[in-house]
Amino acid sequence: MSSRDNLRYHQLTKEQISNPHLFLEYFCRCDIDIETFRTEILQLIRSACSSKKYGNPEDYYYNHRCLLQFLEVAHIFFRRGKKFSIAANLTVCTPCTTDLSKYYHILINSHFRILSHEEIRNTNCFFADFFGYKSLNDWRFMFSRITEYAYRTQTIDEVLEDGAEMVFIKEYIEKLIEVIYLIDNTQSVIYLQNAASIN
Repeated sequence: MSSRDNLRYHQLTKEQISNPHLFLEYFCRCDIDIETFRTEILQLIRSACSSKKYGNPEDYYYNHRCLLQFLEVAHIFFRRGKKFSIAANLTVCTPCTTDLSKYYHILINSHFRILSHEEIRNTNCFFADFFGYKSLNDWRFMFSRITEYAYRTQTIDEVLEDGAEMVFIKEYIEKLIEVIYLIDNTQSVIYLQNAASIN
C-alpha cells in the first residue's frame, strides 16, 4: 500500500496496515471474545439511543477505538478485494471434512448469526454493502456520534434526520463485528485444514 493509504488509517500500526491479520490475531484471540465485545458495543449503542447509561461508561471510548480499528481492517480487506469464507468443502467426504463441517455449523449458529449465508461464504458481499451504505469517513463520523451521544442525555435518534436509521446502523455494526471475527476464524481453520490433511 502507498504512503497515502497509511495516512488514511489512523488506528492501526504500519505492520497492521500491511498485514491486518496481525491485528486480528491479537485482538480476536488475546484481547476479547466476540460475544463479550458484541455485548459491550450493543450497550454503547443502547446508551446512545437512551438517556440511561448501559455497561461501563468508562469503556465507551476504548470500544469506540476498537470499532475504528475494525472499520479500518475491514476497509483494507475491501480495497484489496480479499475474500474470506467459512464453508466446508464436502466434495471429499472424509471423517475430517465431516468434523470440519460440524465445526463450521457450530461457529455459524453460535457467533455468526446476523451475517447472511452469502456473507459467510464471501465476506466481500458484506464489505461492498457496508461501504456502499456509508464511506469510510462517514462510518468514522457515525461511530464518533454514537460514542458522543452515549454520554449525553439527549439521544442520537433525536438528532438524526431519520431516527430509524439507528436500526440499520446497529445491524451493520453487529455484522462488522461478526465478519472481523469470521476472518480471524478462517485463519484458524486453514491451520485445522492443513492439520487434517496431514492425518
